[in-house]
Amino acid sequence: MEVTFVTFRFGKIVVTLMETVRILERTNVQCPAKVNLFLEITGKRRDGYHNLATLFAKIGIFDMLELRTAPVGPIELTVENAGPHVPVGSENIVYRAADLFRKAFRVKCGVKILLKKNVPVGAGLGGGSADAAGTLLGMERVFGLDGKKGVRTKLKKLAAGLGADVPFFLQDAPFCIGTGIGEKLKPLEVKKALPWMVLVYPRQAIATAKVYQGLPPLRRENVLTRVNQLDTLQKKLRNGRPISEWADLLFNRLEEVVLPIHPEVLQAKRLLAQLGARGTLMSGSGSSVFGFAASHAEGERIRSKLQGYPWQVFVTSCLG
Repeated sequence: MEVTFVTFRFGKIVVTLMETVRILERTNVQCPAKVNLFLEITGKRRDGYHNLATLFAKIGIFDMLELRTAPVGPIELTVENAGPHVPVGSENIVYRAADLFRKAFRVKCGVKILLKKNVPVGAGLGGGSADAAGTLLGMERVFGLDGKKGVRTKLKKLAAGLGADVPFFLQDAPFCIGTGIGEKLKPLEVKKALPWMVLVYPRQAIATAKVYQGLPPLRRENVLTRVNQLDTLQKKLRNGRPISEWADLLFNRLEEVVLPIHPEVLQAKRLLAQLGARGTLMSGSGSSVFGFAASHAEGERIRSKLQGYPWQVFVTSCLG
């Protein structure tokens, strides 16, 4: 199937695609989860959001998207393994991303999307944001726009409107320093692969907005100290230093809000440390916690020790 795209305007950006492109019948997209190896809050904005300094890392746990095109028709979304916290209609972020794409690029063709959920929800792993970014990338690919001038710039603007973490998942880089509300990104080249990771989801969804609302006032000197700590962490990872030199540099300010009121999260973090995981930390606003293991076998040993708990436990690794 082929379609002709013409000139359109997006804010101050004008893109002209005076060519006929071939639309694919189907494409598949992997949508990786993330952890925050570092997260400090650097201030509160007038719009109610918070500025932060964070280190994003994509990990090997994925949601899957399948997109199929039709000559005409609406967006049709099917969600497998949705669970109670995932909307399955037009409120789903995948649907919203596809709808924004069609409007922005004036696409009249129909699209059927299958979302297979594997990333836990409300876990601080960015599953919804990854799905939104994956939808934009899948729509770009299935409608033959990948590599076209101006398209990726436009996708970045769409991503920013969908959520603070969505722009990170548009990045090819597996590690990024994020500032602003997380949308200002700088890829970090990590010289040596990080150790295996054990990640625990205590099967408790935590609302991000409520966590940020519970933040106590920040002391500037403490924030500056932590930001300097992030600089040191970057250098250690960039130079491929062993975990013994950077495990203690991992940090998440939001633990101060979550751990006192969510005992399962605190218990999971403590148990990981007791079982030998290094650099144990909560990801994002929770509820997932992770720690690093000396090897895959060591990670599996730790997971086996946690089988008696009603949690979901993964042995995975950072991508790249």
